[in-house]
Amino acid sequence: MHRAFGIAVLAAMCFTPAVGAQAPAKTLSVSLARDVASKTVALVESRGLYPRQQAEYDRARMALLAILEGQPSEIGRTALYTRITDLLATLDTNGHSFLIPARHELTTLRTQSKANDLPPATFQVLQTSKGKVLRWTPPPVVNSSMTALGPYLTRFHDEAAATPDIANACALVVDLSEQTGGNAWPPLVAMSPLFSGANNAMWVDRDGKRTALVNRAGLEEMRQRTGEGRANPSSRFEKGPLAVVTDKRTSSAGEMLLIALLGEARVQTFGSTSSGMTTANVTYPLPDGSTLVLTQSRYAIGDGPVIRGGIDPMRQIHPGESSVDRVANAAEWVAANSVRCRPIEYK
Repeated sequence: MHRAFGIAVLAAMCFTPAVGAQAPAKTLSVSLARDVASKTVALVESRGLYPRQQAEYDRARMALLAILEGQPSEIGRTALYTRITDLLATLDTNGHSFLIPARHELTTLRTQSKANDLPPATFQVLQTSKGKVLRWTPPPVVNSSMTALGPYLTRFHDEAAATPDIANACALVVDLSEQTGGNAWPPLVAMSPLFSGANNAMWVDRDGKRTALVNRAGLEEMRQRTGEGRANPSSRFEKGPLAVVTDKRTSSAGEMLLIALLGEARVQTFGSTSSGMTTANVTYPLPDGSTLVLTQSRYAIGDGPVIRGGIDPMRQIHPGESSVDRVANAAEWVAANSVRCRPIEYK
């Protein structure tokens, strides 16, 4: 659970039980089950996105409360979780609200070791016809707490410092193809120099109130708390064109990052339509040790319509185009449009 600027975001992830963790009891007391159900309903009704159909929600709510009636002392945990899941399924959230069962730890199918493990080669210098372009592929963060921020920024700076020829890059491509879900805040802090005061990416709550997604001062405060004092390598690209690569796997937290970048008028996007988990979640602990992941906001750009489903790139991939091709095309575009990539003319 983490909060920043009034909204906490945990994007969709795949969960498996922690190896060696003690499994929760198959039953729980009716009293505890009532507490779990009551808190879930209270959070959903006070903060969650509204149901698609109120009647559908009302039936699911009645079904949840009904299993708590007439029970002598205990109730099956699976039965309770199933009814809660059915309740969450009625919300207009793209299926993004869900329950993490008690005693589960966050892991992913791809990262089974430490929660902060990152894939290699997050930085790469590409040669284009107009000059050298830096490609940054921000890795996903599985750890949902803000304790992930410090290690993420440390590795971000270490890898940048170890990247040969990075100082000669004249433009930047942000590749979101690895952003398959998780915690959006560490990469958002890392890319904070790319955001201007004119950024118009918005959160939109269930009643239509819009709040700025990007807050440079808040992101800087988060960075300072980690004690990381090195110059941000993305600061060199705070002006000029910016290319962003998307993939059909770009999801949830990755889509939050994409929307934040789309709040900058200088951005051009390349690739495939994103996965469609374009809603923002907040995590809440429940009394039995489970966690409610509740969708509370959608996104928009400025006064534009609320975003629903996947986000189309500005420049679609062509038939037969590979992921290498789309990155190369993005690099060529950003280099061709960057003043810094133009050769100096001597008179």
